[in-house]
Amino acid sequence: MYLAVRRPFPWGVLLSYLSLRSIPVVEHLTSDTYTRVLGAGRVKVTFDAERAWLQITTEGRIDREEARRRVAALFDVDFDFAPIESVLGRSRYLAPAIRAVPGVRPLGAWDAFELCVRTILGQQVTVAAARTLMLRWVERCGEITPERVLAADTRQMGIPAKRIESIRSLAQAVLDRRLRFDASWPEIEASLRELPGFGPWTRDYLAIRLGRQSDAFPASDLGLLRVVNADTPKELLQIAERWRPYRAYAAMYLWVVGARR
Repeated sequence: MYLAVRRPFPWGVLLSYLSLRSIPVVEHLTSDTYTRVLGAGRVKVTFDAERAWLQITTEGRIDREEARRRVAALFDVDFDFAPIESVLGRSRYLAPAIRAVPGVRPLGAWDAFELCVRTILGQQVTVAAARTLMLRWVERCGEITPERVLAADTRQMGIPAKRIESIRSLAQAVLDRRLRFDASWPEIEASLRELPGFGPWTRDYLAIRLGRQSDAFPASDLGLLRVVNADTPKELLQIAERWRPYRAYAAMYLWVVGARR
């Protein structure tokens, strides 16, 4: 099964960024392959640069069309780089990275609930530490679903109690349908505001990856502040004003640049 992508498509860079933020055990990434484990089956994705398509291979009882849809959303295969380049390519902070690696875009997620859990665990810790915490949840739950999160034994996980409660509250909201991931982003964000643990940074980050909001921008993000040498979120917002309406894409480039330094 093949899925056409719009060039430029920096496959290796996208995989490198995602590998650090992947879900342990169920997502496996190499320098050229993305693999997702689904029960007894799996989905494997590779990129043919010459033909500009993703090759999707499935094993086991996998809904192939569902897998195709999720892969397309995860890697944003229809992304049009031209308007982003025309705006961000003029920035002294972004132009070198854009010339070096054209086509970087915010990645989505295979599963919205997983992404929310991973984002909560990533608050105020390093990417590596967040991955370790996510592994502990996978070990307790097997699969990161609302049902399994609520059924899990969360004692002695080495995770702050408030974050555990945030994740459990998230799971309950999904099961109660107070939070619906098939709703519009404004509706999702409004529901997240009502839950503990979903402050401005968390909602802004999810707006980029889950909501696909092109101008979302987490100005308090320490990585963004460091890359542009801004002392405060206010100063960063002033710098980022020229990046409208594509500040989400600017944030992605700054995260990629920061990771490669």
